[in-house]
Formats: sequence, structure tokens, C-alpha cells
Amino acid sequence: MERYTRREGEEWLVPIGLEQAALARLACFEDAYQALCIKKVCLEEQMAPLRAAGKQKSARFRELLGEKLMLQQLFVWLESHGIK
Repeated sequence: MERYTRREGEEWLVPIGLEQAALARLACFEDAYQALCIKKVCLEEQMAPLRAAGKQKSARFRELLGEKLMLQQLFVWLESHGIK
């Protein structure tokens, strides 16, 4: 992936002529991040009735839990890079 930004001291700069490309990529990233947040909420909503029914050992619950844990790790990694 070609990088559109560079850091100079405490500032981020985008070379002249790449502003729209950088904005488009940022928008795609924000869309993806929002989709991950929505997915996390949906997983929690799908797990709640299974948990209430005592089906924590079911294959479906474990599948959902695995996906939720993977997303949590992804969010931890993103936060460690300053993305919240």
C-alpha cells in the first residue's frame, strides 16, 4: 500500500496532489472501523439470548464468542496505534 501521509515533527502532511486520495482512503478506513463496531454490537446481541438460555457450551455460542474475541483483539491493536 502506498503511503499518502508523512510525519514531520508533531504534524502529519499530505503531498500536494494526493489530498483527495488520502481523504478517500481515510473515508474507507472510517467506514470499515464503523462496520467493525456494528459487528461487535451484533455479536453481543446474538450471544445474549444464548447466554440467557444457558447455551454457553453450544457450538454457535463458541463461534460467536471466538469472533467477538478476535474483534476485541483487533480493537486493542488499533487503540495501541492511537485509533479509538
